[in-house]
Amino acid sequence: MLYATQVINGVDTGTVITSVTMTAQDNEKGASVTVAAAIHEDDTALPQRNVSASLDWNDGSAAVSFPKTAGGLLTVSSTKVLRPGTYVVRLRAQNYRIPTENVANVNFFVTITSPIPVQQPQNILFGPIMPRDTGFPNASQWEFNTNYDLYVLESSVKMLLLTSKGDRVMEPDYGTNIRNLIFESQLDGIESLIQEEIVAAFAVWEPRVALQAITVESDPNNRSVSLNLTLISRLNSQPFNTSVAFVK
Repeated sequence: MLYATQVINGVDTGTVITSVTMTAQDNEKGASVTVAAAIHEDDTALPQRNVSASLDWNDGSAAVSFPKTAGGLLTVSSTKVLRPGTYVVRLRAQNYRIPTENVANVNFFVTITSPIPVQQPQNILFGPIMPRDTGFPNASQWEFNTNYDLYVLESSVKMLLLTSKGDRVMEPDYGTNIRNLIFESQLDGIESLIQEEIVAAFAVWEPRVALQAITVESDPNNRSVSLNLTLISRLNSQPFNTSVAFVK
């Protein structure tokens, strides 16, 4: 099994990382943050037990790569000066199992604060955004709104859920199997299966959002199924709602 554990002061704690929140305070320029972890592969059926890793600071810079190491243990450590803000730092580890390697992803939630107020730029979107049908100026047209960050998260969630796994050639694991669950299964009791699928997708592709509640509504006349989601932003703890419709 491939897994990652936290390293504190150079000592492997043996605890599997789910998320680590770090708050550092330095000056208006930012703070120096270190992320350290150990990658383990304990499957003795793999002769070399090779593992490698990459760390994406999610600040616009290139990911840090840690080359293939034999023996089933790779300790990674990377330090970065981050400007004030909230970051989702992603650690990706893989082994070299044939024909398909195993991959483990760990997200670190890092918050940098500054004692000096920082003027935030207005109307800058960090992520994709889809238009919203708000009925303005009429129900057949879409309105673009660029001054509310929750719209970016809502757009990202819709894009993730409406994409089926395998649709993206370069990212075949992006998306969910929700469409198959809806149209190839009975709807009775399907909420729990869909919830598991959404939580797993968020953990890898949209860790900025947490799922609070979900309801499933079926419209046999239009041969469609709608998911009504209650979500919360992990970045600022703000709740928001959205709906996603699947048409057969």
